[in-house]
Amino acid sequence: MVRCLAALLTVVFLSLPASAQDNVAAIEAIDNLVAKLDAAFEAEDEQAIVALTTDDHVSVTPYYGTPQTLKEVIQTLPDLKIDQTDLSEPTVVFLGPDSAMRTLTAKVQGTYGPNKVSQKLFITSILRKQDGNWLESFYQATALAQ
Repeated sequence: MVRCLAALLTVVFLSLPASAQDNVAAIEAIDNLVAKLDAAFEAEDEQAIVALTTDDHVSVTPYYGTPQTLKEVIQTLPDLKIDQTDLSEPTVVFLGPDSAMRTLTAKVQGTYGPNKVSQKLFITSILRKQDGNWLESFYQATALAQ
């Protein structure tokens, strides 16, 4: 019985992240990726956006109106003129060794095409580690009460 318990505890501890330092480094890498992605959107830098996202990336926002593939997001870049102010610190939760969810609350203002955008949002990003690099695979902005 003691051996069984010892074996079980060994498995549990080995399945945990290697160290808190690994998590801190991963969170920093994820935050850096999101900062680069935000800058790429602001600059309408298609190549950078493609390099920082997965091929199967999907975006869902109130201003897009429907889920958008990476190709659709890039096609509508000239229509997106939005400034974002973060209202909360981002939180990162690891979903597995190579996946994470990053959330925060933000205020966005500007335009999307002819439509005015002014909303408080809860933003969720799902990130995957591919070839040693974190990439965004899913982005959802959910409108909150003003």
